[in-house]
Amino acid sequence: MNTNANGDAAKQVADIEDMIQKGVDAIIVNPQDIDAIVPAIEKANQAKIPVIALDRGASAGELLSFLETDNVEMGRRAADYIAEELKKEYGDYKGNVVELQGLLGTSAARDRGKGFNEQMEQKYPNIKIVARQAADFNQEKALNVMTNILQANSEIDAVFGHNDDNTVGAANAVDQAGRFKAIGDKDHIVIIGIDGTRGAVQAIKDGRIDATISQVPIEMGELAVEYAKQALVDKKTVENHTFTRNFLVTKENVDKEKLWATELKGN
Repeated sequence: MNTNANGDAAKQVADIEDMIQKGVDAIIVNPQDIDAIVPAIEKANQAKIPVIALDRGASAGELLSFLETDNVEMGRRAADYIAEELKKEYGDYKGNVVELQGLLGTSAARDRGKGFNEQMEQKYPNIKIVARQAADFNQEKALNVMTNILQANSEIDAVFGHNDDNTVGAANAVDQAGRFKAIGDKDHIVIIGIDGTRGAVQAIKDGRIDATISQVPIEMGELAVEYAKQALVDKKTVENHTFTRNFLVTKENVDKEKLWATELKGN
């Protein structure tokens, strides 16, 4: 049984309640909201149906397992990538960087920002964050926010977006402001995001953004099914928390890596 709540937390809860009524053996869910999902998980717990959460956890209730990408680590990776690119340009870890935050209050925005800023402060103190503003994981908002930041800052060397919608929006703003320079040009603005969406992959191929840090949602789903099998069929204990892998995608490996964005339709 497969359902899609299409971003509606209430529908997701109703879908799970329907699954419980139909007597499914296990539930795998990508929670829309860590709080809103709790009543559904608690009902599954009462029915002794194991629940595996993907990407987002739950603020209460009992999960058989929680699989996610390490958002703090991805933030650190983004900081390291920007720092190394700036060192290529200036011979040292220095420059002016913009951080386009995700939707404030979400764990992804919090953790990606935490990893990025802690890494910058601890390893690259001479790199300045000249602007830090929420773009809400939204491409249109990122375009508008970045347009204003470009108007206020004549010297920008790099942009870190908390997700790929942020970075594609930022790239559009850079282009519209007449400040796009090709990779390798001394005035090029380095742009890196997170997720590995189809739009970001194409933008990397086109040279409009430099990199993204890809997650592996297909592998995450496959592992969740394997965990359900281990628990229900093999009667084995499964890991209650797993970080799945993430990796850097640039023009050098974009055509070589197995990318979830090119395997799925319509993302």
